[in-house]
Amino acid sequence: MTKLVLVQTLWDTVINTVLPFLPQLISAILIVAIGLPVARTLQKKCLKKIHLDGDPTIKRFLINLLYILTVVFIGISALTTMGIATTSLLTLLGAASLAIGFALKDFLSNIAAGFVLIFLRPFKVGDYIKVQSAIGTVAEINLFMTVLSTIGNEVLFIPNNQVITNYVTNYTHNTLRRLDINVDISYKANIKQARGILLQEMAAHEHTQSDPAPIVVVDNLGDNAIQLIARLWVDKDYYTQIKYDLLERFKISLDAAHINIPYPQLTVHLSQNEEKNGK
Repeated sequence: MTKLVLVQTLWDTVINTVLPFLPQLISAILIVAIGLPVARTLQKKCLKKIHLDGDPTIKRFLINLLYILTVVFIGISALTTMGIATTSLLTLLGAASLAIGFALKDFLSNIAAGFVLIFLRPFKVGDYIKVQSAIGTVAEINLFMTVLSTIGNEVLFIPNNQVITNYVTNYTHNTLRRLDINVDISYKANIKQARGILLQEMAAHEHTQSDPAPIVVVDNLGDNAIQLIARLWVDKDYYTQIKYDLLERFKISLDAAHINIPYPQLTVHLSQNEEKNGK
């Protein structure tokens, strides 16, 4: 009999506690269940409307920031609906801010670094950059990390605080880039003739810039070859294409002029005594 009374008491306590709270709990669940998919859908639709010919860097950043603020608003609304005083919660979080800040220092530093990258603009979406040993095209700059897409179709995720605390090389910041191509020719070759051939091929390429004009200089007299540098200025969008094109054209034209591109050679001189001993 005592057990039945105890069970009945517990049941009445649960009913009296949960039932009055049930409508608020259901409302909070509905707010979260409906709000999060709506926020995600709006984020995707906004991202699709970014024009490809524009600068999407700030737009993407602001859209992601707006999504995070929306999620925070949904969470606060759900807590308020459940009767939890958000002012008390914020006061508690404020009192614990030191501990939270220490625990989330890397997280918060990435957010701060994200704002620095957006407003100082060392690079933007679409730029080809190098951060330490990571090289790729900037696909996205969000609150926490910078996303690079490599030429091998790999995706690199670099925390924002690592980006702003390291040297960053932006290969596409300027419209023009200088392209240096090393060409070795035989010591028997005519330097002026080789220079004329290389200049002719550079000038003939449709994407070569005439100002500054291409030049060919002797860089070094190596052990096996005269080392030339063919230097020209090109549009950043055609840098790699021009390099590959000219390497092929240089080889074909030099071969046609019978100018050899030598390979490393080793000449061994034997004295007369060594020749006799060898016999």
